[in-house]
Amino acid sequence: MSASNTTSTHPEVFILMGIPGLEHLHNWISIPFCTAYTLALLGNCTLLFIIQADAALHEPMYLFLAMLAAIDLVLSSTTLPKMLAIFWFRDREINFYACLVQMFFLHSFSIMESAVLLAMAFDRYVAICKPLHYTTVLTGSLITKVGMAAVTRAVALMTPLPFLLRPFYTPVVISSVMHRVARQAAPHVHILFANFYMLFPPMINPIIYGVKTKQIRERVLGLLLRKDV
Repeated sequence: MSASNTTSTHPEVFILMGIPGLEHLHNWISIPFCTAYTLALLGNCTLLFIIQADAALHEPMYLFLAMLAAIDLVLSSTTLPKMLAIFWFRDREINFYACLVQMFFLHSFSIMESAVLLAMAFDRYVAICKPLHYTTVLTGSLITKVGMAAVTRAVALMTPLPFLLRPFYTPVVISSVMHRVARQAAPHVHILFANFYMLFPPMINPIIYGVKTKQIRERVLGLLLRKDV
């Protein structure tokens, strides 16, 4: 058994191959991913700018939306820049600890996102079912506590993961499970779906939760019209 397979050592770097079997199409595959990533950045940054700049939007619903936009920015930026670097510059190496950090941010911010979506659902429940109590239930202090709880929960759950993953038996277990669960699917299918899953929500959330909201839509249109003038 080689040294890299023992539980006391780990490789210094991993070599990322991109999408196996489709290496000759990397430049073409990068186009939709780069476009979606750009839309995710523009959409979420626009939401954050509008909510921060307009005092009338400093309400629970929009503060939760700002949290979601910030989380989506981190999630979409966790893996996509490295993926595009592989496609465009053949930059295939990633440090072992950089991989652990990437995994930590990926999973911890995914957990934060689920908590914020739950808080947004509660916000809409109070607004629809108990509108007269909305301002007394969803106070500024409660929103702050919800945000801190989401971050604390995610960090507490995910902090042990990098330390547990340092022994190399875990990757073997993961590989074994993946082989049994989806052994019929080609490797590039797993990779494409994983990246699509990570990029699609950050790209579409600003449209679902932002542009479809009347107040946000009006301010986006106002911002665009002022630029045109």
